Amino acid sequence: MSYMPFSDNIAMPVCLITVKSDSIINSMTVAWSTPLSSNPPLWGFAIRKQRFTYEILMKSKEFTVTFLPYEQAELAVKLGRISGREGDKLKICEVKLKDAEFISTPYIEEGYYSMECSLEDSFTTGDHEFIVGEILYVHKNNESLANSQPAIYLGKDTFSTVDKTRIKKFEARTILEEMRKKFSRGGQSDK
Repeated sequence: MSYMPFSDNIAMPVCLITVKSDSIINSMTVAWSTPLSSNPPLWGFAIRKQRFTYEILMKSKEFTVTFLPYEQAELAVKLGRISGREGDKLKICEVKLKDAEFISTPYIEEGYYSMECSLEDSFTTGDHEFIVGEILYVHKNNESLANSQPAIYLGKDTFSTVDKTRIKKFEARTILEEMRKKFSRGGQSDK
């Protein structure tokens, strides 16, 4: 079986995972992330154990997640392609940090939405560790970013966004009623 880089074919929202331990604050870009539960509210992401962010996260047991607008896609490259072991990349990139409400780890102001999370669980899956965090608080960041279009990662350091002129909303109730009518007729159409 040959390896195919599957993730280069999947559009994924870009977020920054920020961690803090003592005086060290570090952030890294993540595209492999997902909501996991509404009750309790859980968020998860994949990370390699070799990452500096992982090391700090395992000490602090907390993190923030910040979603970037398309206009900030270059920041995703900067924070995702160099390790915090080399120096304070948040300072070099002039990132604005804001204090969190319930944890000691700050969140990044340049995003349109941020979450404060405590570490709930972690487990190994393939060549990554999957981190599960309980969402303790959410921030709608800077009002000027409220209508921003999200940065979407396409693979190979390529980003896009949502074309809001091509958004389609479906009336699910009507569609499901039609399907149920067909079920009751044994899959036959009205004709």
